[in-house]
Amino acid sequence: MTTKNIGLLHPGEMGAAVAVTLKNGGHEVWWASGGRGAATRRRAESAGLQDAGTIAELCGQCEVLVSVCPPEFAEALAQETASLGFRGLYVDANAISPKRAAMIARIMEDSGIHFVDASIIGLPPRKRGESWIYFSGRHAEEAAAHFSAGPLEAEVLAGDIGKASALKMAFAAHTKGIAALRAAVLGAASELGVLRDLERHWERTGTTMAQVKASVEHVAPKAWRFVAEMREIAATFQAAGMPTGFHEAAAEIFARLAPFKSAEQVALEDAIEQLSYDRRNSDSRGRAHSSRTA
Repeated sequence: MTTKNIGLLHPGEMGAAVAVTLKNGGHEVWWASGGRGAATRRRAESAGLQDAGTIAELCGQCEVLVSVCPPEFAEALAQETASLGFRGLYVDANAISPKRAAMIARIMEDSGIHFVDASIIGLPPRKRGESWIYFSGRHAEEAAAHFSAGPLEAEVLAGDIGKASALKMAFAAHTKGIAALRAAVLGAASELGVLRDLERHWERTGTTMAQVKASVEHVAPKAWRFVAEMREIAATFQAAGMPTGFHEAAAEIFARLAPFKSAEQVALEDAIEQLSYDRRNSDSRGRAHSSRTA
């Protein structure tokens, strides 16, 4: 394949893995440092990315753009690149609902941009066979060809825009939904004074507290990223005729854990305390409001 200039919006932890895969394929990978934080700059430098300075410059010199950002920013970022005159291949690899993917596709295609719906499933990989990036839509094969060298595994899904996003939503609904449920169960058991009794009975039935503990401790530092994703999943379920309440509640659980953002490690006891702290504060605010309006 011919070497291309590919722009990455923006090199977070997973974005850095995307960059490594593209670089392994012989491509020049760029990013825009304008307005980005120190942690993002360090990741970009560590991944060997070239700095275009601004998104406008990135749009001007890159033939392909790959968007890997928090889902709440996906649409605005796509609109910004379209307004700046980008007219190449745009790969949206964000955790968004199929309906939002289709809406963004219309915006981009109306501007003459080739849009690809993509999704990433798994953690930032260290070797092949650990994580996948899926593509759907008319230009999916073209996009996937840029990711052939790994470590991300590329796969094209049959069907139109929305298939890749739908797969991501279904997978994350299960994996991250379980993590949120476990956090809620532990928080409730702690408040009700049966946490140790629950742990003892779990041991009798084959579920270990170590498994549940690891799940909650792993997700807590990243919970802030999952709030919007749970809402995207709820919207996806609604469109599929499924109840939305579970993942709306999961969004609230992750919002309560959001203060642990960027923490290197979170103890289970601190996570449980944070879950209860938010609930108690909410209850006290509600009581104060009731007394003022009585």
